Amino acid sequence: MQFKYLLAKSCPDPDNPPEQATLLGHTKAVVEAFINLFGTANFPTRLAKRWLEFFRLDKKYYPIFQINSQLACILHDLGKANSGFQQMIEKKKEAQKIRHEQLSATLLLCPEIKEWVENKKHADFNIIISAIACHHLKLEPRNQNLLTGEKGQAFLVFNIYVKQILEIINYLAQKTDLPPVTGLSLPENWDLEKGEYEYKKKLEKVFIKINRKCKKDKIFRRLLLAVKTALIVADSAGSGLRRENKDLFSWLKKAFDENELLTDKTITSKIINPRKKEIEEKTHKPFKWQDFQLLADCLPQRAVLVSACGSGKTMAAWRWIRAQLKRKPSARVMFLYPTRATASEGFRDYVSWAPEGILLHSSARFDLQNMFDNFDERNQTDFELEDRLFALAYWQRRIFSATIHQFLGVMQYSYRSICLLPLLVDSIVVVDEVHSLDNSLFSALKRFLEEFDLPVLCMSATITPSRREKLEECGLKIFPDDPEKLDDLAKKIKIPRYQANLIEDKERAKDIALDALEQGKKVLWVVNTVDRCQQLSQDLNTYTNILCYHSRFKLEDRLKIHQEVVENFKNDKPVLAITTQVCEMSLDLDAHVLITETAPITSLIQRMGRCNRHLKHDCGEIYLYFSQANAPYKEDDLQGVREFVKKINQRKLNQLELEHLLEALTANMIEIEKYNAFLGDGPWAKTRDIAEYNNQFVQAILDSDIERFFDLKNKKQPFDGLIVPVPRNIPVRHSSKIGGFPLIVSADYYHPRFGLAKTPWEIII
Repeated sequence: MQFKYLLAKSCPDPDNPPEQATLLGHTKAVVEAFINLFGTANFPTRLAKRWLEFFRLDKKYYPIFQINSQLACILHDLGKANSGFQQMIEKKKEAQKIRHEQLSATLLLCPEIKEWVENKKHADFNIIISAIACHHLKLEPRNQNLLTGEKGQAFLVFNIYVKQILEIINYLAQKTDLPPVTGLSLPENWDLEKGEYEYKKKLEKVFIKINRKCKKDKIFRRLLLAVKTALIVADSAGSGLRRENKDLFSWLKKAFDENELLTDKTITSKIINPRKKEIEEKTHKPFKWQDFQLLADCLPQRAVLVSACGSGKTMAAWRWIRAQLKRKPSARVMFLYPTRATASEGFRDYVSWAPEGILLHSSARFDLQNMFDNFDERNQTDFELEDRLFALAYWQRRIFSATIHQFLGVMQYSYRSICLLPLLVDSIVVVDEVHSLDNSLFSALKRFLEEFDLPVLCMSATITPSRREKLEECGLKIFPDDPEKLDDLAKKIKIPRYQANLIEDKERAKDIALDALEQGKKVLWVVNTVDRCQQLSQDLNTYTNILCYHSRFKLEDRLKIHQEVVENFKNDKPVLAITTQVCEMSLDLDAHVLITETAPITSLIQRMGRCNRHLKHDCGEIYLYFSQANAPYKEDDLQGVREFVKKINQRKLNQLELEHLLEALTANMIEIEKYNAFLGDGPWAKTRDIAEYNNQFVQAILDSDIERFFDLKNKKQPFDGLIVPVPRNIPVRHSSKIGGFPLIVSADYYHPRFGLAKTPWEIII
C-alpha cells in the first residue's frame, strides 16, 4: 500500500498536508525544538545547564546529554512509517495494531541504524532506545505490553517504508552535522505474528540489560531520565507550536529568555509591596514585619518553616524567595499547594499582583472567572491562556500558584508534569501544608528532594516528628528550631487559645452547637466523612443559618458555598458551618466554637487553628468526640489520638503545648514509602496517578446539566463548574454525544444545598 505522503499527525486533507503534519516535517520540528531549548554541542542554553543541574549531572555530561537527545529526536517516530499507522491516521482503520514508539525502538535493532548510533562520540544506544520506546509513557514495566496492540491483540502483517526512513534519517543527519546512513537492511514486509517472539526477545534482552545498569550506575540512570524527559519536551514543543503556527525560535526565546530572569526587586515591587498595602487597607494598621519573617532572609536554599495557623508564614516565604533570588536569579517562582482551593487563594492574595503570574490547577480557568470583579486593578489583567497549547501555554509565565500534583506528577510519569519540567528545573519552589499530603504525595516529595537539585521551602503549621526527620534527611533546615527564642512567636504560641473538652457523642454536640447559636456565636463543626456532614446538616435543617460544606458539590456550587461560609464568619450574625476536612486548609475563618470528630493529631491541630484564630476572644471553645467509625482514616493514621484527647481534656491550651504533645505522641509513627515510577521503572515508563484521592472518584456532570455543558462548549467557555467528584460506588454512565469525559450521573443524587449523596435524595428526604 502506497501513500502520497507519510504522515505523523492527522490533517483534513492527507493528500495536501501542512508540513508539520508530515513525518519528515514533524521530526524536523522536534529536532529544531530541542536545539532551541537545549542548544548545540558547543553552545548549551541556560535551560540545558539547569536541566543537568536539576538531574545532579556535572556540566561535563552535557555532550553526552546533547548527542543522545538529538539522536532520539531524529529517530523517535520512525515507527510511524508503516502501513498500519498510515491507514489509521488517514482514518481508513480504527487503530494501529502496535504502538508506533515501540516499533521505532524495534527498528533501532537494524544493524545499520544501531551501528550509525554507536559510532557517534558520546552516543549510548541503550539510552536512546529506552527514550524512544517510552516517549508516550505507555511501556509497561517488565515489557508486559511490548509489541502488542492498543488493546493487547497480536500484531499481524504490515509494510515498512524503508526508503522514506532512510531519507528522514539522512536529511536530519545532514542538518545536524552527522554522517549519512548508506543503506538499511530492513525488510519491507513484516509479519510479527510469525516473527513476534524473535523481535520481542531481542528487545526484552536490551531492556533487561538497561534495567540492571540503572540499578548499578546512578549517573547512567540520571542521564537516561534527562534524555527521556528532554525528548518528550521537544516532541511536545515541536508538535504544539507548529500545530498552532508559532515560530519556534521567537516563541521559545520569549519563554526562556536569559535576560528576563526574576530578581529580588521583582518580588518586592510586584508581590510583597502590593500585599503589604492590601493588608494595611484591611486592618487599618501599618504593616509590621515579625521577627521570624525577617529571619527568613537568612534561611538556606532548603528549609522547613513551621509556624502556627495565621502567623504570617506566606509573607515569610516570599521574603525567603526574595533572598534566594538576591543570591542567584532564577527564571521562575512556584508556590505549590495541596488543593485547588488553597492554590486559588494563594494566587488571589499574592501571585495575581504580578502580570507574569498564573494560576495552575485542573479548574483554574473557571476559578479565574470573576475572581477580581469590582475588586481592584487586577480585574483588567489577562490571565487567559491558549487552550490548544495545553501545558506549553504556561511556558511564558514566571510566577506560579499551583497544585502540587501539576509539577510533582513527574514522579509518577505524568505527561503533563514532564511537559512542565522546563519550568520547574529553573525555579525556586515553596511547598505549603506539607502535613496534609497523603502518603503517596509525601513519598513523591521526599524522593524528589533526595534526587533533584532545586531551592525548596516546605511549610506547615504542624508536622509530625517522622516527617520532620525525613525532611531533615533531605537536607532541609527546620525553622525556627526554637520558637521560644523569637519574642513575637514566643508570645503568640504561649497565649492560651483554646479550652478543650471531650464530650460523649454527636447528640451532645448538637445541644452545644444550638446553645452557641442562641448566644450569637459562630460555630464550626467538622466531621470526617461527607455522608455524616450531609446527615447532620439534614438533622439541623430546620434551624436558621446552617451551612453544609464539603468536597462533593458541583464546583460552581462549592465556590458559592465557600464564599458564603467565609462571609458569614465575617459578619455579626450567628452561624453554624458543618464541614469536612475541606476546612483544614482552604477556609480562612475565625470561630468562637469548634466541634470536631477525632482525627489524626495534625488534622485536629489544623482544625483548632480555625477557632480563636486571631486571638480576638479570651479562649476558643473546643469540643471533641469519638466517631463510631475510623473512616476515612486508617488505624495507623490515628496513632496517639486517644492519648492526645485525654491530655488536652478540660484544659486551657496554647500552641506550644499542642506542638509538644504532637511530637511526643507521634514520635514512633512510621509511614511506608510508596513506589516511585520515575525513579523505579528503569528503562520502562508508564503513567500512574500520584494521589491516592484521585483513585477513589470519577469526574462527572449531572444529566440535568448536559444542555448547559454543550452550551458552554459551543461558547468556548470552561465547563469545570458543572463537574462533581463522584465516588466509584455511585452509578455513572457514558454519553455517546460527549464521549469518555466527563461521565454522567443522575441529578436524583444531587441537592444544591447538600451536594451529591450516595443514594437519591428523594429516599433520604
